[in-house]
Amino acid sequence: MDRKTSLVNLACVGRDRASLRLRKAIIDSSGASANIGVDMNTFESRRQRAQEVMAQHGVAALHITSRENYFYLTGDIRNVARIFLPQKGEPTVIVFDEEIESAKKATGIGDVRGWRSPQDLMRTFFSITKEHDLREKKVGFCVHSTPAFLLHRVQQLNPRMTVVESEEILMPLRYAKDPTEIDFMRKAAEVADKGLEAAVSAIAPGRTEIEVAGEAEYAMRRAGAMRFATSTFVDSGPHSLHLHGGTVRRKIEPGDLVVIDVHPIVDMYACDAARTVTCGSPSTNQKSLIKLYAEVQETVLNAMRPSWKVSAVTEMFLKLFTDKGYGSQWISGPVHGVGLEFEEWPHPSHYPSHLQLEMKENWTLAIGHSLLTVRPVGGVRIEDTVLLNPTGGECLTRTPKLLN
Repeated sequence: MDRKTSLVNLACVGRDRASLRLRKAIIDSSGASANIGVDMNTFESRRQRAQEVMAQHGVAALHITSRENYFYLTGDIRNVARIFLPQKGEPTVIVFDEEIESAKKATGIGDVRGWRSPQDLMRTFFSITKEHDLREKKVGFCVHSTPAFLLHRVQQLNPRMTVVESEEILMPLRYAKDPTEIDFMRKAAEVADKGLEAAVSAIAPGRTEIEVAGEAEYAMRRAGAMRFATSTFVDSGPHSLHLHGGTVRRKIEPGDLVVIDVHPIVDMYACDAARTVTCGSPSTNQKSLIKLYAEVQETVLNAMRPSWKVSAVTEMFLKLFTDKGYGSQWISGPVHGVGLEFEEWPHPSHYPSHLQLEMKENWTLAIGHSLLTVRPVGGVRIEDTVLLNPTGGECLTRTPKLLN
């Protein structure tokens, strides 16, 4: 094995992937998705644990609108569905009227209420609020997915209600993944690898960023991606310096650096992975920068351990790039959570307090999210979805880091 192959694989080899059977989604004839084959007791247990945490924090109820939190508590894959979870007692599910029976079957929850118009939906929500007398209590909302007008309306009609983020209750339960969740995430990583491979193969002079992204997304769909958490990034030439590019009609030119970032969702679980390549043979500077990023990321992956604070990941990246003379050209923010969402807690770029969180075994994280910007060479990013083990970070994505 030569040094290049060793560098590419060192962070990921030696950890055989467990042979686990993936549970496939069961799709009914209407297109609505039922429970994905996990024991329903899992979801009932999650709801009970959430209620225990709610009691600890004095939260009277959660009004869940995000499809990720809805799935986490019900096992049901469904758009425009809600679950109302009181601190004590049984939950209520709210779905489109034609989906009531399907939702009952998928969730095992008896109280499922329907709506046929947006006005019905609002009336149902406010009637539940009144039933549980929440007007002067603390209530959790999925603030990242609940429309601002709805939160505004809630607070107008309930000026004494205290609104908190549902994530404050649910994300501490979601940090560490159980074996089934890890199984799903391994599959999502395999799909991400297919997308990266297809994108790299499609890069050629004259092809547009959109065309390359299209090849990646087609390959991921064929491999099992149910959707994409966000846009597929293909950022070429000067666009490689952009923090999050737009993937536009720019034609890729010989010698361009190209940053590819993919985010497939498979059986509700996400992967976040990125690679940087060149169109044609890399220059000495381009090759050196990509190799440097791979070495820095590899060092962090081998060193990180459960009990590390999230801040330690950022600090090590910064030190290693600074030691090589690139500290001022590296954009901070190399770590965030990955799971049901491609960017979830811990998310220190959005919540600086998360830097003080202590990481635990079976947390799943994106490592290498940040961009190294070096003019006039371009931008470099190498990112992997990683499972935190007692011996370090295991790359779930396996695409080689050095592709030119």
